[in-house]
Amino acid sequence: MDEFSIIRSFALRIGQGIPAKSALALALAEWAAPNMPWLLDEVAQETPDWADICAKLAASEARVSEPSHGLATAKELADLLGFAAFDARLLQLAIAAERLPRVQALVQIAARHGHDMPVLLGELAGAESATAEGAVRRSPVLRMGLAGFELGRDGVLRLDLRWQLNRLLNRAPSAGEDLLSLLVGARQEARLTLEDFGHVADADMLRRLLAGALAHRAGGINILIHGPPGTGKTELALALAAAAQAPLHAIGEADDDGEEPTRWDRVQALQLAQRALSGQTRPAILLFDEMEDLIGDTQRSQGDWMHRREGSKVFINRMLETNPLPVIWTTNALGNVDDAILRRMSFVLRMGHPPRSTALRMAQNIARDEGVTTSDAMAALIDVAPETTSVLRVSARVARLAGERDGGARAAGSLVQALRGGPMPLASEEMIDLDLFETGRPLAPLLDAVAAGGGSDVSLLLSGPPGTGKTALAHHFARALDRPLLVKRASDLLSKWVGETEKAIAEAFEEARRSDGVLLFDEADSLLFDRSQARASWEVGQVNELLTWLDRHPLPVVAATNHADKLDPASLRRFVFKLKLEPLGPERVMRAFRQRFGMEPPEGLAALRNLTPGDFAVVARQLRHAPARDAADILARLRDESEAKGGASVRMGF
Repeated sequence: MDEFSIIRSFALRIGQGIPAKSALALALAEWAAPNMPWLLDEVAQETPDWADICAKLAASEARVSEPSHGLATAKELADLLGFAAFDARLLQLAIAAERLPRVQALVQIAARHGHDMPVLLGELAGAESATAEGAVRRSPVLRMGLAGFELGRDGVLRLDLRWQLNRLLNRAPSAGEDLLSLLVGARQEARLTLEDFGHVADADMLRRLLAGALAHRAGGINILIHGPPGTGKTELALALAAAAQAPLHAIGEADDDGEEPTRWDRVQALQLAQRALSGQTRPAILLFDEMEDLIGDTQRSQGDWMHRREGSKVFINRMLETNPLPVIWTTNALGNVDDAILRRMSFVLRMGHPPRSTALRMAQNIARDEGVTTSDAMAALIDVAPETTSVLRVSARVARLAGERDGGARAAGSLVQALRGGPMPLASEEMIDLDLFETGRPLAPLLDAVAAGGGSDVSLLLSGPPGTGKTALAHHFARALDRPLLVKRASDLLSKWVGETEKAIAEAFEEARRSDGVLLFDEADSLLFDRSQARASWEVGQVNELLTWLDRHPLPVVAATNHADKLDPASLRRFVFKLKLEPLGPERVMRAFRQRFGMEPPEGLAALRNLTPGDFAVVARQLRHAPARDAADILARLRDESEAKGGASVRMGF
């Protein structure tokens, strides 16, 4: 079909045999006047007679001309979607009625003068008058959301091209892959591999599921990935498709021109993609990112009831059951997803923040992609804030554009602090020497054994004077397990309001479960104090709450205290290992001096009896601002730190 044949058919269908002085005939004559040179290759009279024009049109022969770009695109799109002849002609008519000014004006005249648009278009597309409207309503042109009918304010029913089709026509693709990508969504390329998601235990099973579904052309395969923002849900979907050796298309997302789809636009885009891609030689995987667009503002009520449900529940259920291509869905809010939808998922995967080793590898890969060098500062930030992984690419780009040499650590820190809504936790030293801890048992073999077993059911109670390295050991323990460390101090949990402390304790354990991390309770004696010393019943309730959570929490927990004697006796059995850290003995004092200051220790050092690793760290910081003259000067500063603690600072001899 070309523009002339469409106009000729349209004009004859609505204008033959009408009275010469009728309003419709006058409107048609007015439309024809400026179009006479194109329409009949003659100059129009001042007041052309529509009956004469109509007769000449009926006697005219078909022209051989190149179809407009819109009509050519319509034909290619109909072929791509496997439309029948009627549906292909209807699609061309719809595009012509919206995109070709002469046709558009003619359609508007017909609509204003009482012609039923569905019937008229159906007849022009080749249907019988009696069945024309039904054929149009049932056509995939309407059912797939390419076009529809809208009732204007004047009560006239008009044709309207939908978001997907308008976007395709606006971008004017040439052919083939361009047309397919614009129709269903651009093909997405993975920037990470499944190796970057080694912490996702089910990743390889999901890869095999997708590969098997594609190989067997199995329908109804849906994978839902949920978790907090920034945990890598979309990146995992891309990596899964790449590992399954299948192209992946993101469905119904805003295009380069910034057009924003509605919920229904995205649902129809999904249907279009299923139809367009399922017939391809190489089957694809579809990604529906941000499933919230599908569920709208739906919220759970009781049982299977949902508040503010949008659209048909049956429609969504059937779509999930029958989709010919696998779909990966992502959402941040699983609680808003209807149980009926969840039951139709093939697999539901919860994503948490990646472990430290994976996060560092991701940071290195992203830094390489962005042309920057990662830094120790970024590694330290990942250590204390696992959600740093959610801003790695943005911060690396900032570092590149601003010429920063920290790999984006400064930008990442600002973003993470904003996400947390509060101050950042303090970083621990990256490396510690386990042989410098004065304990009753060697630490290195113990932690190695715990790490080899995964550490899920291990808990540590670290006690000892200040400076003996309890917090540093907790950080080292988390790194050994390749898990993030969540530090909770008494000030983070204790509240003056009854019930709020228990709520904060429960939220701390839930946060640890979400991040798959190690939970550290610093100043644990303020939280697990002896209940016999409680002055109010609500204080007992706080201790009970924490003890209950310690009993059933499936992940590693560490408690650190300077006052183990103040702990509730019942709390002791909740910890698998109880490690008491003491001030350094003579051998470890000498070792610490050599490590910290790079020189042989002076005489008299071994006599200091209450030095801790913290004292050596304090003196090392002093040296940055006030360098020492020699080893004796350093010894004097260590002696000052020892004496500042009070009590005997040197060993007595006789």
